[in-house]
Amino acid sequence: MANKNRLAKYYQRRLAALLAAQFVMGFAIVLLRFALFGNDPFSCMNLGFANVSGLSFGTCSILFNLVAIVPIFILDKNYIQIGTLINMFMVGPIVDAYYYVLSNFPMLVAPTLEERIFLLISSVVVCCLGASLYMMPQMGIGPYDAIGWILAARSKGRLSFRSARVIEDFCAVTIGFINGSIVHIGTLIMAFGTGPLVAFFNEYVSIPLIYNGKKGLVKAR
Repeated sequence: MANKNRLAKYYQRRLAALLAAQFVMGFAIVLLRFALFGNDPFSCMNLGFANVSGLSFGTCSILFNLVAIVPIFILDKNYIQIGTLINMFMVGPIVDAYYYVLSNFPMLVAPTLEERIFLLISSVVVCCLGASLYMMPQMGIGPYDAIGWILAARSKGRLSFRSARVIEDFCAVTIGFINGSIVHIGTLIMAFGTGPLVAFFNEYVSIPLIYNGKKGLVKAR
């Protein structure tokens, strides 16, 4: 009974962290959007879709996820968990809500170069915190993240996850750029430069909060 209660407690913490991650990552995406230094590859792609379709970022994000989850379900439905569904339907609308509210602040709508740099740095830090809270509960990943893992697995060793993710991000950024998204230094930082900071938040924030610092409870992928 004690073991069940302990597992239930950790499940609640994992779910709470996963839900909080959607709001944290959504806030980071909006800050980066206002910084005008380019967004992460997934957001870059969906902002491009929004530019050409007239739909909101959130709607485009959900539509992409609905399309992407079909081949994921066919190829390896083990990647589809509660976290997958939460990520699919929460982040996009949260970004839209944040953007609607924060668009009323002149500093964000027409920032100076110094303010843009501050927004860029802030967004990277906040995004890494959100990514840590999103990954550490280990309750499933969003369709975009799952694509890289499936590509690597299906290549039977010919393609590492890192290489598969680079290819995926390159395709997403290219689609976004063609459709009018800003591709800048922020795009490169979000694609390649966040690993150490995410690891820092894993070590000092997520694992202590979710697992009481017990690293052994975090499963290796």
